[in-house]
Amino acid sequence: MSQFARFCFVAVLALPVTACGASASNTVDSQGEAFKRISAADLNSKLAAKAPVFVFDVNGDERYAQGHVPTAKHMKVDEVAVAALPAEKAAMLVFYCAGEKCNACHHAAEAAVELGYSNVWIMPEGIKGWEAQRLPVE
Repeated sequence: MSQFARFCFVAVLALPVTACGASASNTVDSQGEAFKRISAADLNSKLAAKAPVFVFDVNGDERYAQGHVPTAKHMKVDEVAVAALPAEKAAMLVFYCAGEKCNACHHAAEAAVELGYSNVWIMPEGIKGWEAQRLPVE
């Protein structure tokens, strides 16, 4: 079984546990997810205000190279690990992928929650939504 397939299998198995038994530090939202959602406009505002936020692009290499949210670090969805994330477990982490029809950011966010991070967000609009709003890219 490939590493990605193993990650997906484990992530799917962990979903009910996360939704039903989230720790007090992880709030489960109305959709049963242990992470929150942020719009592209709100993320852009936080970045412009130099808020302490860590942004992760979980798109493929080529898409990341075409342009990404400013400050975003490229991360493969199956490589979410403590070593690649900030040491502070309460730090604001935002994951995004291609757009509304892609769910890679969901899997990355779930992995971060499973690692004990408590302030995890996704930007469901993805880079397509970001660019559609003509927000700055690197």
